[in-house]
Amino acid sequence: TCSSCGDPICARCMVNTVVGQKCPRCARQSSRARGTPGVPLMARAFGAGLAVAFAGGFVLVKVGMAGLLLAVLYGFAVGEVVRRAAKRRVHTGFGAAAAAALLLGMSAVALVFSVSPLAPQLLLFDVIGAVVAYLRASGTW
Repeated sequence: TCSSCGDPICARCMVNTVVGQKCPRCARQSSRARGTPGVPLMARAFGAGLAVAFAGGFVLVKVGMAGLLLAVLYGFAVGEVVRRAAKRRVHTGFGAAAAAALLLGMSAVALVFSVSPLAPQLLLFDVIGAVVAYLRASGTW
């Protein structure tokens, strides 16, 4: 039987752990249980997110920010790149890094094109994108 849940398990399915035999479901460690990520991994994830946010910002300025769906897709893309750069780990720190990368990247693009980063449409776009990026990179979505 599994040492955690007590379910019966066969010898082929059991997973040997330091606390005894467990079923595959109980032996699977969640990605949230891996602890706080190190500085190099966090920097790598932030750098990847910043690069995508900056490149995506150029595309969005040229195409035009005509819709909230683009903000959601932009945030999702930045969050997914941060998550992949972090070796698919999820952590609230990665979510914060993704949101910061999106805001910094889009603000830099706005300044390059001489647009105020505090323009109402740009702020709404940034907030929606940053929330989606945070949710995706932190593993909530």
